[in-house]
Amino acid sequence: MPSTDRIQTLQAELAALKRESKEQAIAAKKEQQWVSVKKRLPENEDQRVIVWREDHIELCWFSKGKWYTYNGSFFLEEKDVIDGVSHWLGTDWMHSKYSPSYGPGIKNFLRYYWHRLTDKASDVAYDLRPKSWSKGNAQLSQKPTFYQDRYGKVVTGLPEDRPAPRGFQKIVCNNVFEAEKLSELQRRQERIEHGKIKEDREQIEGAAQKAWRSNAHNLMANARNQVNRDFMEAALARNAEHRPWEYSRESYLHSEGHESGH
Repeated sequence: MPSTDRIQTLQAELAALKRESKEQAIAAKKEQQWVSVKKRLPENEDQRVIVWREDHIELCWFSKGKWYTYNGSFFLEEKDVIDGVSHWLGTDWMHSKYSPSYGPGIKNFLRYYWHRLTDKASDVAYDLRPKSWSKGNAQLSQKPTFYQDRYGKVVTGLPEDRPAPRGFQKIVCNNVFEAEKLSELQRRQERIEHGKIKEDREQIEGAAQKAWRSNAHNLMANARNQVNRDFMEAALARNAEHRPWEYSRESYLHSEGHESGH
């Protein structure tokens, strides 16, 4: 039988775990609530946030009192500074699976659920339609179908007549406007995921590359003759631009790719 002290210790540890779990749940809930910029601003410097600006969602950095739209890299440039931000979410879009489905306020909430009830495309992502698609109202003979999970991630795959997989909501696009909207959201989400992969690879492979170059410089400095020194110098020059994790990828609908020249 466990001793009384042991039972008390286990009970104290269990209570501490419950408190920690509750605090984490409260913190996660706060990260998923829109905050007005008139009420307060993010406290941390160089913080990744999601903002509501001009009736659409954007991925941003907040640094030194300025909002920087995410340009696909980790460098904050003045040309990326934006204004007109009304609300923000403290969600770290680089490491969190949460993605808001609608903007702040009861109006955006009702609009989102009205679109869901009427089986229309239900996303507030910014519309970046190619001009060649006119106003985007053209009806489609073969309707693109997207699937959205409970985290808001959008994927393509099964045709319209197949049921949605468990945990996914099927979104059938009736016109060009809806198809373009969902396709752009999918590309944005893929850019975020790809950024995470590049960041993880750079932390591992970048450190290995740095160690290799350091060793190569040491060998070149202590080379026995000029031939060995020239060989190491050529190897370093060849390796200088070797960054295998620096590549980009984007997904398009077939029609979009054709219009964009891909």
